[in-house]
Amino acid sequence: MKSVPPLTFFFVVMLSVFTSCGEKDKSVACTLEFRQISVKITGEKLDEWYTIRLKNNDTIRWETGHTAGAEYYPVLDDSYQPKLEGKTDEFRFLGFKNNVMLVNEPFIISADKCHINLVNGKSEINL
Repeated sequence: MKSVPPLTFFFVVMLSVFTSCGEKDKSVACTLEFRQISVKITGEKLDEWYTIRLKNNDTIRWETGHTAGAEYYPVLDDSYQPKLEGKTDEFRFLGFKNNVMLVNEPFIISADKCHINLVNGKSEINL
């Protein structure tokens, strides 16, 4: 019995890894990256922020994984991809300080079979 050459084995393993997030369609090769769309806000530090999907008023809150006072605030990440797959939709990022709305910015975001993608929206806001 012949052994499988190491290079062939490597390509078979890598192929299975890259197609792992495309289980619905085996012809899609997804990367293992986890995408996040963020906005840099300078001038003021927000103490509350969230994103709303305008089509259905789905509110995405960021309770963990982000420290208040940082300059970069998450708008949406790949955890929302299954809800948006194959669609493009409008979102609104809202930011507050002391219960006063300082940021009200529109974003257009799409998702393919693997990741979310920014279509339109600011990357930086100076308050």
